[in-house]
Amino acid sequence: MAKSRRRWLGSALVLLALIWMIHHLAGSATWRQFSAHRLLSLLVHAHPAWLGGAVAGTGLSYVIRAYRWRFFLDPIRRASLWTLLKGQIFGFSAIYLFGRPGELVRPAYIAKRERVSFASQLAILILERIYDTVALAVLFALALYFQPLHLQGQHAARTLRRMHEGALLVLALTAATVLTLAWFRFYSRAVLARGAQRWTFLPARVRAAVGRLSRAFAEGLEVIENWRDLAASLASTLVLWVINASVFWMTFRSLGGAAGQLSWWATGFVMFFAALGLVLQLPGVGGGYQVGVIVALREIFRVPPEGATSAAILVWIVIFVPCLALSLVLLVFEGLSFRKLGAWAEQQAAGREKGVAGEAG
Repeated sequence: MAKSRRRWLGSALVLLALIWMIHHLAGSATWRQFSAHRLLSLLVHAHPAWLGGAVAGTGLSYVIRAYRWRFFLDPIRRASLWTLLKGQIFGFSAIYLFGRPGELVRPAYIAKRERVSFASQLAILILERIYDTVALAVLFALALYFQPLHLQGQHAARTLRRMHEGALLVLALTAATVLTLAWFRFYSRAVLARGAQRWTFLPARVRAAVGRLSRAFAEGLEVIENWRDLAASLASTLVLWVINASVFWMTFRSLGGAAGQLSWWATGFVMFFAALGLVLQLPGVGGGYQVGVIVALREIFRVPPEGATSAAILVWIVIFVPCLALSLVLLVFEGLSFRKLGAWAEQQAAGREKGVAGEAG
């Protein structure tokens, strides 16, 4: 099946899933009393100071991401923080506009501007995703303990107990993941050599691809030269996700009402559900992200439908619009376009695949 056809099919399936979810949400008696007028009033009267703080937090998050990427890249090359910042802005704008196909824009742009291998930047992207997933899981686990939940229903007590047990499991798995990353960094050569001996049952092409990806990932882990470096990379991730949760909190505060009264830990909990919703995203409009926010606010914190919907819309605007606007300005300044950035990503990804094929031959 052609790549473009697969994308259209994937978008259609996501759209159908979102329609089903929204229809399911709208079926309750509470949602049948939904008022579009109250929704518009909440959005129009959002407090500008809190909104300004949320927008500033969004911008600061890209600076922290750029700093962390430079930290990861340091063993290969001392990169320009300004170049890395532009890479973050271009990359996330591409994801917001085009969905997951835009994921490769960041490593492609940075690789081209800093004249480093695309494979090394792809490894950093994978490492970044691991760090962010771990941070989000820890935030969810801590929120369960610091934010009292009052679930309703016949099985509420059992559900809450299982959530707390799951939180303990998440913390344990997180600690194991961090230790495994450090262990792999310190013993990567021995692990890769032993793995190459045991991968002989795989086809040559697959074996070459696995080996190349493993070596690229080990190269990305070069940032962990010692336990101090590991602590520094974890600290920058901690700061990043405190800022991300604060963006949600300030956005909700700007709306007032039930959403504005939520604690910082509660908004971190909502952010976890929003991240789960990223699995179902439509390019340019989101969808799953907003549904995740609405579900958490309505089903867990009992925020009225208008408040939950306005919070979901506004938090998407705060995250999406400033990034896209700044990206358009920088694209004009550099004489680039999203089409050209996409072409860079495709060219470098194709070049990497050719390199794997050459190794297999």
